[in-house]
Amino acid sequence: MLVRGSPARSDAVSGGAGVLFMASGLFPRAAAEEAMTRTREGVAQGRLPAEWHLAETLAVDRESCAAALAELRPDERDALVIQMSTFCTAELLETVLDSLGDRSIPIAVWALEESGKIVTNSLCGAQLWMSTLDRLGRDAAFFLGNVGDGGLADELTAFAAAARASAKVRGARIALVGGHAEWFTNIAVDGWALRRRLGVIVDHVSLPAFLDKCDAAEEGDAAASRWADVAVDGADPAAARQTIGRSFARLEAGLNGLDADGVALRDWPEILYSDRFQGTWPALGALSERAVPLAPEGDVMGAVTAVAARGLAPDSLPFLTDISGIDRARERLVLWHYGVSPHLAAGPRSVTATLKEESFSLKPGEMTLLRFSQRADGAVRLFISEGRISEEPTGANRASGYFEPDMGDAEGWMQFFVERRYEHHVTALYGRWARAARHMARQLGIEVDCV
Repeated sequence: MLVRGSPARSDAVSGGAGVLFMASGLFPRAAAEEAMTRTREGVAQGRLPAEWHLAETLAVDRESCAAALAELRPDERDALVIQMSTFCTAELLETVLDSLGDRSIPIAVWALEESGKIVTNSLCGAQLWMSTLDRLGRDAAFFLGNVGDGGLADELTAFAAAARASAKVRGARIALVGGHAEWFTNIAVDGWALRRRLGVIVDHVSLPAFLDKCDAAEEGDAAASRWADVAVDGADPAAARQTIGRSFARLEAGLNGLDADGVALRDWPEILYSDRFQGTWPALGALSERAVPLAPEGDVMGAVTAVAARGLAPDSLPFLTDISGIDRARERLVLWHYGVSPHLAAGPRSVTATLKEESFSLKPGEMTLLRFSQRADGAVRLFISEGRISEEPTGANRASGYFEPDMGDAEGWMQFFVERRYEHHVTALYGRWARAARHMARQLGIEVDCV
């Protein structure tokens, strides 16, 4: 369950995608209206994205096109889908683009599929619009198919999710608390380049200023109950849970004092080894359920990735992890860090006597690994990999699980990741999101590596 923490910048309802229906008086209006009806039914029946906003007016000339756009309010949308309900010349394209102004929101052109008798000539119209958009310097996605086609529905759903994520990434404000972890210079970012390329703003917050905000009440009783069923190795369980609860409450107060869409926190060594914050990693694992996502070790691009993941799947619980082991015999990798506790735990949880770390096996299930990465020249790219978490526990400490990549070659996977010089972190997101992530990368204009 996603817990809504303060601040609420990331809680705004998504603008969704607007769907504009285009047609021409040279083709049967009844066929265009029938296509509109099928799309409406598809949304109502859950076969198309629920967050779509459909124009009521069929655009056939400048006046009706302007009316349809007024209904859609494109300045509030995350994306625009243009259905070629029949063939339509590009005469109205300027009207559409004028309505967007300077906003470079994602555009998709959707052609209906006809295999025999040509009634709408939608496909030809889509080709005309796509090439004209290219001449005007606007990228667009192209979709072909009819409502009811499973593959088309999957692509349109992925496009809508990607648009939601892209909107969250553009202009996101990331609070970098205390800088990156000591000597983790590979995760340092060029803030100016990041702002130019993605619109992401990095707000630097000093560690002392953050710690001053961690002024929650000393008791932490409510937070301590989160660890009621957690085994504590070699320590008094009640006292240990109370200590972790106090650290949770203090860190939560500090996070609540940040105005950001995502947080990159330097959690060690200063916080982790402080007597005031015993149980830092168990507490931060639990705090990762907040609506404003958190990346440890001051990993700004990890925080950006988490913001994107929440855009793809608003109720998801993305978490940053290391890839710390490989099982060549069974073609799998070991994910190892701290996950979102207790929501992602499969079975018992335990805490060490020093309270430094919490251990549990990750829930089995399909998973996508993502990583926004910034090159030395400031360029941004996205790593994507799909697979699943095995039901077999690793036996490792911390939150851990065997990731079985779809490519089936764990060593090849690792060689690719390292040789492409990605940093040593990925963000794990349950579910299959590669299709949507590829759309997101295209919408953001960045390079993709997908394995």
